[in-house]
Amino acid sequence: MRRGTAVVEQRVVDIVLPNGKVMLARVHQMEARGPQDVGLDRLLSFDAVTDSLQGVGAAIVDSMERIRPSKATVEFGLELAVKGGGLVGIFVDTGSKASLKITLEWESGAGNVADQTTAG
Repeated sequence: MRRGTAVVEQRVVDIVLPNGKVMLARVHQMEARGPQDVGLDRLLSFDAVTDSLQGVGAAIVDSMERIRPSKATVEFGLELAVKGGGLVGIFVDTGSKASLKITLEWESGAGNVADQTTAG
């Protein structure tokens, strides 16, 4: 596993959302080894980012079901980047650097923990 990947470029790119809509996003191109198609001049899919969010959410829900707190809030930020020709999310502080700020909340007795996930 490689650590300390450097940002080599920042650009605005077109991203296609799961519903087919296209939006613009400022992304970072991560350093790559050797020549490759970096993907900054083509339409990028947001699916990898939403898949990552679902994976993180599922892991947190699993933890909440095991420890059963009366109330819990988890907040994290994602910054968008292009790596290996695809769009990815990078965990960052929820401050101003985050492209997306995600808040997941659960409250005891308010139904199934899986039903309590919200994004904001």
